[in-house]
Amino acid sequence: MPVVENPSLVPPVGGGGDNGSGVVFPPGGGGGIPPGGVPGGGGGSGPNFTFTLNDIVPCVLRKVENRTTDQALALDWLKDALLELSSNGDYRDDFIDLELLGPAYNLTAGTQEYSESVILPVGHLNIATLDIRLWIDPPTNSQWIKLQPAHYQKVDKASQGLSQPNEWYRFGYYIGFNTVPDQAYQIQARVLKYHPISFNAGIGSTVILLPRDWNEILCWAAAQRGFMELEQYEKASNIHRLLYGDPKMPDKPGLVAGRVKKRANEAWRQQRPLSPTIRQVSYRR
Repeated sequence: MPVVENPSLVPPVGGGGDNGSGVVFPPGGGGGIPPGGVPGGGGGSGPNFTFTLNDIVPCVLRKVENRTTDQALALDWLKDALLELSSNGDYRDDFIDLELLGPAYNLTAGTQEYSESVILPVGHLNIATLDIRLWIDPPTNSQWIKLQPAHYQKVDKASQGLSQPNEWYRFGYYIGFNTVPDQAYQIQARVLKYHPISFNAGIGSTVILLPRDWNEILCWAAAQRGFMELEQYEKASNIHRLLYGDPKMPDKPGLVAGRVKKRANEAWRQQRPLSPTIRQVSYRR
């Protein structure tokens, strides 16, 4: 079973309902069960097991002094908190479900700038373009390079004719290439998308694409917004310190800083040199 920092947010095996934390879990929400679950038991921790904003509403209501009649407001607080957290670049390494590999697209010889929509899957909005690959051997497209990011002001200094691009840049909602392509090179982008919100089916049905251990942070962040809307700013300030720490107490960085990033957990894959540990020893006479 995986280690979870807040056991109160672990769904009961085979359960559903409220485990006392204020978060309602759907039936079959077993914690630590392999994807697919077991017959009659938990639904697993794999991609088939999800939380929606509706599942977190009871947690928010409990934290804002059990205002059970404010469910619609709690959903708005949750929606805004989810968008704020998920669009913060400081945390993006933990939000791998928001990373997208765009479609392959062929550039046009002699055309330098293209609408951003050509590098995005249909229906998604781009927070940040992470990188762009370019295949250097059209039309075979078996070898690629990573294009380096540049700034349009640098590109505008002088015309460099037509050749294989080695840089990309942004200007408004356009993605440009330097130099201007001389062939129909194929490109593909990796992007960070905005968290989707289910407006058509109801905000509450929005599936949370953050890691499960961010549910507690999302709940507190929504409660902070709630107290701000209720003009109880001291309580909102206390929650802010709980989430992000108090500058006067740097040894207590807050809940957000305490989350271990997924890519940090995977850092063991990188080879690191071993160094001996030398302890100082002193003698008293």
